[in-house]
Amino acid sequence: MIERQIAERIRQIRKTKGMTLEQLGGKIGISRGMLSRLETNRSSPPIATLAKIAQGLEVPISLFFEESGSTTEQKYTVTRSNKRKQVVRRGSDIGFTYYAFKKPQFLYIIEAFIMKHPPSNKKLKVLFDHPGEEFILVLKGAIELVYGEEIILIETGDAIHFDPSIPHRAQNAGDIEAECIVVVAGEKSYSKSK
Repeated sequence: MIERQIAERIRQIRKTKGMTLEQLGGKIGISRGMLSRLETNRSSPPIATLAKIAQGLEVPISLFFEESGSTTEQKYTVTRSNKRKQVVRRGSDIGFTYYAFKKPQFLYIIEAFIMKHPPSNKKLKVLFDHPGEEFILVLKGAIELVYGEEIILIETGDAIHFDPSIPHRAQNAGDIEAECIVVVAGEKSYSKSK
């Protein structure tokens, strides 16, 4: 199960870097208890939380999703539509489902996902923030981006590029499932130096 792999990978990377739960939590603003629940697979992290953990561990977020022993140096990857990996399971607090794309090992500047969100009458209050940049392109349906104090409607074909350090969340704004491409760029470049 992908959630177990993510939990194990977070713990493995943290220990390899010699960090305690307290040190990582203090660095990224997440409690030791929450990190412990994530590492023991008792809680499933949303993408924003994974992005914070990746930043704190100074690794690309894709490292959490790679198959064990993957050492390819190929300069490109192709992700077939039926081979996308689900990152967050339906039924999480927000209701989003994310599917990750594979990427070449040496490229760590951006992470791309397909995000799906079913229609819902539930008004959510949780907001997320993380360093870097974020880009959302709506492929189907419509979403509202709660961005600080603003609510921005984004419909099919519309895109938004924003600073995700401002507390934010997306929510379905229609009667059909919304589907978007989400691209998150970290505050650090993980590409190799020349």
